This record gives sequence, C-alpha cells and structure tokens, in this order.
Amino acid sequence: MAVNGYLDDLPVDKVRDFENEFLKYMRTQQAGILESIRTEMEIKPETDAKLKSAIEEFKKGFKMQYGLA
Repeated sequence: MAVNGYLDDLPVDKVRDFENEFLKYMRTQQAGILESIRTEMEIKPETDAKLKSAIEEFKKGFKMQYGLA
C-alpha cells in the first residue's frame, strides 16, 4: 500500500493504526479478495481493482474516524 502512494495523505503517526485496522477489515469484510490472492498466488487485474476499491472505501471511514477528512 505504502509503495503505491495510498497512504501519502495520512499522518505518519496514523499509518500503523491504518495498517492494523485495514487488515482486520480485509479479513472480516473483504475476505474474498484475500482468498483470491491466496489461491491465485498473484494479484490479477480484476482483484487489483477490487483491492484498490477496498483501500479507498476503508480509508474514507478511517479518516473520518480520526478526524482527518
């Protein structure tokens, strides 16, 4: 995530919180994406699009929760 610039607009002191909460979100709300990555052993274009969407969706809520919006 960080290497693609998805977290560039977050304060550095919130990145670890974001990562921890995002992983929980992915495991509980987006398990299908993780399963696709696990079984396909790669991130195909359609999975990549779903992952990007999940990141953006989660980040909106995260920023609101921490007053960063």
